[in-house]
Amino acid sequence: MKDYLRIHTTEEKIMTLLNFAKLEELLPAQDFARVHRSFLVALDKIDHIEKNRIRIADQLIPISDTYAEAFYKMLKGFQ
Repeated sequence: MKDYLRIHTTEEKIMTLLNFAKLEELLPAQDFARVHRSFLVALDKIDHIEKNRIRIADQLIPISDTYAEAFYKMLKGFQ
């Protein structure tokens, strides 16, 4: 979608012209994690993690090799 982002919430889907870098800057880092070049996730919405995927409700979100190490380190800090 080029310069558009689609944000999925529990209540709606929002289209915005923000880029990922700006969105990451606006969101609280302790509550959100980048897990793929196309996905940021709210940590409190994660149902479970299976292999290299995150399940949130009925969605499976990939964890890319690029972001995996930082994501798993972040999770260890929450234990």
